[in-house]
Amino acid sequence: MAAGMHRKAASPAITALLLVQICLGYEWLVSGVTKVAHGDFPAGLSSSLAEMGKQAPGWYRGLLTDAFESHAVELGYAIEVCEVLLGVVLLGGAILLLARGSRLAPRSGETLQLAIGAASILGILLLANFELANGGGFGLRLASDSFDEGIDLDTMMIGLHLALLVFALRALPIRARMRLAVAGRAARPGSPGRAPVRSELGRASVG
Repeated sequence: MAAGMHRKAASPAITALLLVQICLGYEWLVSGVTKVAHGDFPAGLSSSLAEMGKQAPGWYRGLLTDAFESHAVELGYAIEVCEVLLGVVLLGGAILLLARGSRLAPRSGETLQLAIGAASILGILLLANFELANGGGFGLRLASDSFDEGIDLDTMMIGLHLALLVFALRALPIRARMRLAVAGRAARPGSPGRAPVRSELGRASVG
């Protein structure tokens, strides 16, 4: 009974987390598509990095000028692809879990969570570099002006991606245990089959 109450209490929270994932995915998708649509991002990245280098931390400034700036065009195309890919995976994954969570096979659910976890790691890496290149402090220092934002968008998105990553990693063992339970019941006579477990998986995912 306690477990059932816990599932009911957790379901709205997980749904809310998936809605946050939709917002993150949409932001990445719009950002990437904007760069692709305008077509000037790869060519203009070199000058942008040179300007950013003036405010980046000293240890990171060398990385910008020696490594990133010299391959700015290739890096620009890579950023465009990564942002669009992040948007598709996060947005599509969240919509799929909200719409079909109770009907996803365990293996499909695991694959989806792995994709979301990998996208979160990629997003964190991109955002950390954006923050450093812009001279940001990851929300650890006060803003220079009373009218500035307290914490910048990149730092907020890093925190939200960490939440998605933790959720994805914690969801994987649950699905693995469910698969083992299904295999054990299938080996016994009178096994009830996989349908109840799929339903349980859906409740654990999105309620």
